[in-house]
Amino acid sequence: MTSSAKKLIVGLALMMTSSLVLAQGKIVVLDLQAAVLSTTAAQGQLAQLEQNAEYVALMTRYEALTEDIQNLQKDVEQNAMTWSEEDRNKKEEEARALRQEYETTVHTLQNARQQVMQVIMQQMRASTSEVLEGLIEAEKIGLVVSSEAVYHATEHYDITERVTQLLNQRAQERQQ
Repeated sequence: MTSSAKKLIVGLALMMTSSLVLAQGKIVVLDLQAAVLSTTAAQGQLAQLEQNAEYVALMTRYEALTEDIQNLQKDVEQNAMTWSEEDRNKKEEEARALRQEYETTVHTLQNARQQVMQVIMQQMRASTSEVLEGLIEAEKIGLVVSSEAVYHATEHYDITERVTQLLNQRAQERQQ
């Protein structure tokens, strides 16, 4: 979960704490990041990332590297016993180079996706707060707990999907 999402949850918890200590209300579980990133707007922005030429090139390289590593592993399994010391060293160096490039590519892909996710969370911060405050009041919720902090909760307690629906609804209303 991004730091902005955690701050939002903590902020909401602090806002509610003083009035909720005495109030009796229901307890709910929320995966805030999943709620926001499941919205139509967020899915659109993530789709744009996946269509970005640089991102597509990285994904293509990632897939090629994955295949190269698998092929090298098969080669090692089938032929390693027949290799000379020089051949073995050459294959080990090739494997190291592939792993290093693979890790760099994966890291770059993850960073690009994470940056887009952070932008989405920031853009939707105000709407998310308003939706949560309205839902808390309307459904007389006494405590919102992050899904990461919960060992077990049935769907009855989870409001993640409901928050996503309300965020989508709010976005549609603003477009009209």
